[in-house]
Amino acid sequence: MYHQHSTQHIGQHLTKHLILKLTQTLIHKLPKFNRLLTFSLLLGLITLASILPTQTAYAATTSNSSTTSTKSELTTPKIIKQTTEALPNCLNWKLIGECFWLKCNLFGCKIVVTPKIGHYRPDLVVSVYPTINSHPWKEVKKLTKQSFKPIKKLLPKHLRNALSSQGTDPATNPTTYSRNTRFFEADVIGHPLQNLSFKGADFFCESTTRPLKFHYSSLLDIIAWRNPEFEVWNINLFSPGKREIGNFPTFTWGSVYPRSGWVNQPSPPKAAAVIAQRASDIAINGGKSRVRKKLTNTTRSNQWPPLSLQEANGATGKFQMLHPVKSKSCEAFGTNDLTTLADWGGDKTDVKNSYMWTLWRPYKCCPRGGQTFLGSDDVKGYP
Repeated sequence: MYHQHSTQHIGQHLTKHLILKLTQTLIHKLPKFNRLLTFSLLLGLITLASILPTQTAYAATTSNSSTTSTKSELTTPKIIKQTTEALPNCLNWKLIGECFWLKCNLFGCKIVVTPKIGHYRPDLVVSVYPTINSHPWKEVKKLTKQSFKPIKKLLPKHLRNALSSQGTDPATNPTTYSRNTRFFEADVIGHPLQNLSFKGADFFCESTTRPLKFHYSSLLDIIAWRNPEFEVWNINLFSPGKREIGNFPTFTWGSVYPRSGWVNQPSPPKAAAVIAQRASDIAINGGKSRVRKKLTNTTRSNQWPPLSLQEANGATGKFQMLHPVKSKSCEAFGTNDLTTLADWGGDKTDVKNSYMWTLWRPYKCCPRGGQTFLGSDDVKGYP
């Protein structure tokens, strides 16, 4: 009883918080737009109050875990809450054009125009961690440990030992590895904040991901993730500076390729960011013989989801840090901190070397206005 009451209370708190943030973000975007659209949006936000508590309570209840996270772990409700707190800075909701529809009835046909919208939305949660026991997402850690335990027994001894070791520590054998060489596991999971289902939700684009769905896990891609030579024949390995997270050769945090868990980077937070970029690249962009679950392809003619993810390019995706620092803004990795007094990762180091981000990606869409979609135009480019 107490657990159910707690999850409902958290859901209600998150609902009020989400409505406040969405209202603050959107209301100043519509000063000259028609009253019907404004009314629909506000009506939808009010309707959301009856939806989100149930979804949040469901996510917390099915995980069978406490809603109070420890300093080194986050629960699903906490992830939703921290994501909604970044809406004013990360959503970037804009009217960018118009869509044209043919609407017909018994009395004839007419052209209907609806607004074309662009905005970022939280698509994926990317976790980077040295071992399963140090996974920063509490429910996922429990699920992973239970699921992977029987599989682990079937692995060769050296792989079992590798999974149990603290791979993030710099290599201790200088004749074999660089002192800055680190190893991380990573997974990319659909963000738990679901698509909104109410009338005003037409003015928000649907995600190509599904809540809590694994799109990539290095534990399932265990061979390729632990062997950089697996992608040795990829052309990107022979093109210096082509896939660098930064501005090569001036500065770089690391390379996207080879997309393995090994990275040479003295700063643990930057090393984790490179791993997060690689795991996201596999989940979204794919690759030959990589074990992943593809993102859902939309069949709607009135929605234009992002096609790919490019490093150091915020127009294709931005990361919001959830752990160990609770950030309320989004950024693309690869910031040049050579000319600043503080290192980018200086205040982001975690004791357990576990890190988590929400990946926000840009979408374009328009609400349905008739039976047949005729086309659209972009008055303003997006993003």
